[in-house]
Amino acid sequence: MATVTRQFKDDFDTWAAARLNSGDWTPAEMEEFKDMLRRDLAPGPDLQRQGLTVSIAPGVEVSAAIDDHEQRYRLWADYFATEAEAVRTLGFREARR
Repeated sequence: MATVTRQFKDDFDTWAAARLNSGDWTPAEMEEFKDMLRRDLAPGPDLQRQGLTVSIAPGVEVSAAIDDHEQRYRLWADYFATEAEAVRTLGFREARR
C-alpha cells in the first residue's frame, strides 16, 4: 500500500469511526473495505476497475480505470477529507442528509 499522510489517516479514521458507530458498517465490512483500499492505493495499474467503463455521453464509454496510483490516492484523500469535515462539523447523521 502507498504510504499515506497523517491527514489522510486522520480523515479516514474519522470517516470509519462514524460509519462503525452508526451501525451502517460492521467491523468485518470495514476490514474488507480497508483491504480493498490498500489494493487500490498500491502503485501500478488500476486492478480494481480494470475492464469497467463509464458512460460520459450517450453512446460514448471510456475506461473507468485510473492507472496513475497518485491520482487514485488524491481522489480518495479528497473524499475522506470532505466526509471527515462533514462529520466533524455536522455530526455523522446530519452530514448524510
